[in-house]
Amino acid sequence: MKGNTILLSVLFCIFSCQSADVEDPNFIGRDKEKYISAKEKDSKTLLKEILEKQTDFSGFKSDFSMQIQTFVPKKDNLHLDGKVFFSKDTKQIKIQLMDSFFGMIFTELIADPNQIQIKPTNTKEVQTLPMGDILIQDPNTGKKFAVPFPVIYEYLTGSYITEIQNPKAKFNTKDARIILSKPDGEYEYFFKDGNLDRLELSSAKRGLKAIAIVKTKPEQIHPPKEITTKVISLDTEKENVLILIKLKKSQMTEPQANTFRF
Repeated sequence: MKGNTILLSVLFCIFSCQSADVEDPNFIGRDKEKYISAKEKDSKTLLKEILEKQTDFSGFKSDFSMQIQTFVPKKDNLHLDGKVFFSKDTKQIKIQLMDSFFGMIFTELIADPNQIQIKPTNTKEVQTLPMGDILIQDPNTGKKFAVPFPVIYEYLTGSYITEIQNPKAKFNTKDARIILSKPDGEYEYFFKDGNLDRLELSSAKRGLKAIAIVKTKPEQIHPPKEITTKVISLDTEKENVLILIKLKKSQMTEPQANTFRF
């Protein structure tokens, strides 16, 4: 994979096991219909309708489980648990990854809109890189695959609200779709009843395309109940990975400032 990446070596803490397959979503892709400028009246009307229905993206903390389904060189299911913290004030996220059996933290990650910092707990070294992909390495096969962290970050923080208000965004008002070209790729936001239903990314620079969809409860849009992410290589059009994140025991609270330190 091309572009800035973070190598997240998942050592003995992640293990393979038999489990149900992750739901495999299909890409919709960019519509052939003409996209209009954000300055157009219809674009402003759609944006207003979306903004009026948005929830309050308050701070929270939550436990989560993650299932990673790989396909090459063979089909495997990997599992881990973790905790996630989000600050409304600073837009920072902290993720603690831990093994599912012992509950021991083996990696911590802190991210904001511009960068990701990652620190394995067995070292004092902290890697700091621009917001981008996380490379996960399967310890059993050595296979590395990219996880497009920006699409997960935007869902957990609600930062897509800022993205769709970018003056450079283009609108497909017929299908409630908003597309934004950024240096790392083209992001398209699909809305349903005023809420973000899916996010698709196509990045020639990073050599991948990705999709993220959510399941939420009517009474709780934020944080979402589940996020399913799918990544495909642009060169082969074959699936690299499916990731299912399930949030549980979510508490709406602003974490203390010292939470976002290693």
